[in-house]
Parts: sequence; structure tokens; C-alpha cells
Amino acid sequence: MRAGISMIIITGSGRSGTSAVARMVHEAGLPVGHDLIEADESNAEGYFEERGLVVVNDAILNDVGLNEWFAEASRETILDAARARGDAMRELTKTATPAWKDPRLCWTLEAWMELLPKRPRVIVCLRSPSEVAASTLKYYGQVGEEAVRHVEHRWLSEYGRLLEIIGEYGLEAISIEFAALHGDPERAVTPIARFVGRRLDASAVRRDLRHHAAEIPEPMREMYERVRALGRT
Repeated sequence: MRAGISMIIITGSGRSGTSAVARMVHEAGLPVGHDLIEADESNAEGYFEERGLVVVNDAILNDVGLNEWFAEASRETILDAARARGDAMRELTKTATPAWKDPRLCWTLEAWMELLPKRPRVIVCLRSPSEVAASTLKYYGQVGEEAVRHVEHRWLSEYGRLLEIIGEYGLEAISIEFAALHGDPERAVTPIARFVGRRLDASAVRRDLRHHAAEIPEPMREMYERVRALGRT
């Protein structure tokens, strides 16, 4: 990563359109990685995630117990775990592409910022927590109310932490709603295109891949609206 260049970070709760947004950014000439994780039956269009980034982020989350159900971890705990993996992180940042995408960055973004030459700019993908829960349970083959509560708990925790870091560090950030992306892709990506300074091809959005539609639960609406407000004047 060249000094003075702000990396574009694409993140948000899993199953919220991060892969679709990353694909558009990647194909617009801002690569999101050198070694991208392959597409599979669960994500036929591709994940557009740098393999090394995901490996390190997943290791940090495992180290602090965040891959357990209903888990929490303080910022300092995550930073400590990340510093123990500093060598691998420094190697990745030395050759980092202009953009990275990983939902796990909701938790680990602050740790990576210690190594980046300039504060990143953040695209936050946003989807109704009820839709995220339905999609996640299908993805992992889970059922039951406890599984739903776990996903909703994680959704709140991820966006709460992300907003905390964006606010405290004064990061430039913008949100994009999953419903808007799949409802009117051209209109939805226009502000994202301005944010990254590239024309984005909205025709790449697979509108047929939206399999769940659900309202935002009232207890989570305040958080949803706070995230939605990012980048809006």
C-alpha cells in the first residue's frame, strides 16, 4: 500500500451485499485482493475477499472468542490479539491492494488502522437484521429462535463497534442498503461511485439472488437508521 493512499474498506454484517459491492469496486479498477477466495455454491458470483486478510481476521476472532454464539470482545482485547499477529498483518499491508472487503472488519478495522499508511475510507453494507438472520440460518443450515437471536445479537454488536470506530477516528464512511441495491441498483450505486471515484457497473448486481425480504425489528431500527445515515448530508 503506497504512502498517502487511503484504502477503501468494504464491510458490514455478513449476508448484507458486501460481495456484490466488492465485485463492482474490483471490476472498476480498484482491486480488492491478489489472492481472492473462490466462488462456491453459497456465493456463485464470488466472495471478493483477500485470502490472507480473511485468515488473519478469522484467527483474531477465534483468539478472542468472537466466533462463539452471543460473544462480546472489548476493543483492547481485539487489539492485543491483533498485535500478537503483527508480523502477518504487516506483510499483508505491505502489498495491500487499493481496497479490501471482509465482514470481519467490523471487529478488526481498528487493528489494521495501526498499520495502514493513511486512515481508510469505509463502505458499510446494510441489510435488515431479520433478512440477515434468515439468510445466515440458510447458509449454515441452522434453525430455531436461539439461532435467530444469536444473529441479531451479532448484527447489533458489529454495527455498534463499527460506528464507534468510524466516529472516534473521524473516518469518511458511506452506507449502502441491501434493499436499495437489489431494488434499483443504478440509483443505489451512484453515491458509492462518487465515494470511490470510479464508475461502477450496476448491471453486475444479481437482483434474483435476494431470497429474503423482512421488515426491520423495532428494537433494532435505531441502529439501522444510524448506519443508514452514514455519508448522507
